[in-house]
Amino acid sequence: MADTGLGPELRRLRAAAGFTQEVLAERASVSIRAVSDAERGLRTRLYPDTTARLADALGLAGADRERFAAVARGRAPAGLGPLPAPRTALVGRTDELRALAALLTEPGLVTVTGTGGVGKTRLALAAAGEAAASFADGVAFVQLASCHDADSAGLAIATALGANAAHGSVTEVVCAAIGSRRLLLVCDTFEVVPHAAPLIAAALARCANLTVLAASRSPLRLGAEQLFPLDPLDEVSAARLFAERAASARRGADLTGSGALIADICERVQRVPLALELAAARVAHLGLADLRDRLSSQLAVLTGGSVDDDARHRTLESTIAWSHGLLDGPSRSALARLAVFDGWTLAAARALTGRDPLPEVSTLVDQSLVAAPGPADPHGRYTMLDSVREFGLARLVDEGAERAVRDLHAAWFLAAAESSAGAMRRSGQHEAHGNLAADLGNLRVAFRWFGASGHGEDALRLASALWMFWLWHGGFAEGRTWIRTALAAAHDADPSLRARAHWGAGWLGYFQGDYPEARIHASSLARLANASDSALEQRNALTLRGMVALADRRFDDAAGLLGEALAVAHRLGPDNPAGADQSAWLLAISTLNDGVGLTHTGRIDEASQRFAEARERFAELGDETYRARALRHLAAIRVLAGEAGTARSLLEESLRAVHDADDRFGLAETLSGLAQLAGSGHDARSAGAFEARAAVVRQTLGVVQHPFDAILAERHLGPLRDSLEFRAGWAEGAALGD
Repeated sequence: MADTGLGPELRRLRAAAGFTQEVLAERASVSIRAVSDAERGLRTRLYPDTTARLADALGLAGADRERFAAVARGRAPAGLGPLPAPRTALVGRTDELRALAALLTEPGLVTVTGTGGVGKTRLALAAAGEAAASFADGVAFVQLASCHDADSAGLAIATALGANAAHGSVTEVVCAAIGSRRLLLVCDTFEVVPHAAPLIAAALARCANLTVLAASRSPLRLGAEQLFPLDPLDEVSAARLFAERAASARRGADLTGSGALIADICERVQRVPLALELAAARVAHLGLADLRDRLSSQLAVLTGGSVDDDARHRTLESTIAWSHGLLDGPSRSALARLAVFDGWTLAAARALTGRDPLPEVSTLVDQSLVAAPGPADPHGRYTMLDSVREFGLARLVDEGAERAVRDLHAAWFLAAAESSAGAMRRSGQHEAHGNLAADLGNLRVAFRWFGASGHGEDALRLASALWMFWLWHGGFAEGRTWIRTALAAAHDADPSLRARAHWGAGWLGYFQGDYPEARIHASSLARLANASDSALEQRNALTLRGMVALADRRFDDAAGLLGEALAVAHRLGPDNPAGADQSAWLLAISTLNDGVGLTHTGRIDEASQRFAEARERFAELGDETYRARALRHLAAIRVLAGEAGTARSLLEESLRAVHDADDRFGLAETLSGLAQLAGSGHDARSAGAFEARAAVVRQTLGVVQHPFDAILAERHLGPLRDSLEFRAGWAEGAALGD
């Protein structure tokens, strides 16, 4: 079953209805851009009103309508993180697919085992897609190939689940995120992190409705595990797979009457799917008889004629080695170097190969050793199957080039992270975030390499550069662990670098309501700032201390610190280490923050001026995310001033902005603003509904309500919370979700 995220689902439904994007947009009374962005994956969720309009236009009813609504809320049967789209259609495996999908109907652990290249991942994804409708709370997929131990695997699983609790171990975080939800967790390549099995055991023991589907060369060896051994293809399916791939490799090839040759070739590679694909790729240059003869001699030599239990795995390795031996020198070198990536763009590959990599990459694609990106892939990333990657890494070690290549890889992604840290604060910010999200596996590989190779400062630079990415991405647990680990390892790092790390860690803790830890980072940052002449560090220390004071309800202290931070921000110029663009952004956010302090000391008119100024500054920068936040803050002032109509207009404008940007964090804040507006008008039912929806989004993100809004909520909603109307509205909003 194909990816059932919002984009593919909307395209499928539109095509089934026979509509163009323009016709669907017109029938639903929505913009063409809304339809286009959703189908291209630029938006992964829709608001309920937009969802209802599209469902009406598509004529959806009953279960089909409910399914589409779930997809549009990001809670689709494949919705915690879309299942990866398969490169090719599944051939054969009809009985296995039916049997595996049936095993997933009950909570528990099912592990698909088998030799490398036998198709474990492909079958697991297909079965997850088939069974997805049974999981009311969705399917989460996590690729563990880039992890290196139980902790990193646990953090990857936590991120896939949207698990972002502020306190506790990774196990507690994961189990809390799952709770009583009925969901399917798909873990691929589990054999690389066998020590993570206790995490799965704990989750299954504490989460009664959880089903785990693992793909692994070896069992997890847990008591509740149901093993699903996957054998090579049967003779008919193997011949079909080879014939289809051979015809693709050599257009117009007539394989009629070649059944015996094809059957012989299939037996030479023991009907292992990946080995079949590698052999079929050679049909572009060899006749079937020549291919059979070469396979017969080469594989016998490479395997030593072994017929032991590992024969199939040895056959796969031998098939890869044979394909590798037929490559020219540059292509062999490229394969070894590209194996360090967890997916790559041509630009990233150039950094490692030192030249245009397209000729070699094209050769590897032609030989089925590398998968090319799909035509609609917004990130254009090439991938390498795990078995091939493992082979390539071994060749890299044999060449004695591993350290140099891994250094280049890590340096490339460090530069990308530091560049994106600035790009996420201006026009194009969502594209920058999307690129980092697509390279999360590479970022993990780079961070691990920096730590293992003694580059502590580089690890700290990488962790510090990503704090806003983690905020947007929802990976608080992983982000905080990275910074904490890097700070401990690089205790003698440059003070300005440590200051940046404390800044990022402080904010990640702050947004999760971990104010004690945020206070610790604020104090460390203040000490470093006092010891330096850096206006940037002084401004950052004052800001974090001011926001901690706000959380403590020390309003005068907060206003004083945030006002002082704004004064320092005005002194930041183009020569500031952050650069001219970042100086402008820091001035904009400091202006907004000063308005926060003024609001809670009763200086409403001054606060309104600050928020209006911040809105214009963010607009000039192209930062729509924070422009929308300034709109929400302006609305809060208008609510306090009793100007409900103006407040509503501002919140509606903010709602459109977060809708266009798919800004979940901003959505939660906007819903809170709407709740406060309703509460100020004594509409308890609407206030409860909006507040509940905001709470659902915050829970999904793993954040708490910002003190700015929490304080106002106490004022506007406090008297209403015990009313029957508020409770009824809360129940309605919680059921509706986001």
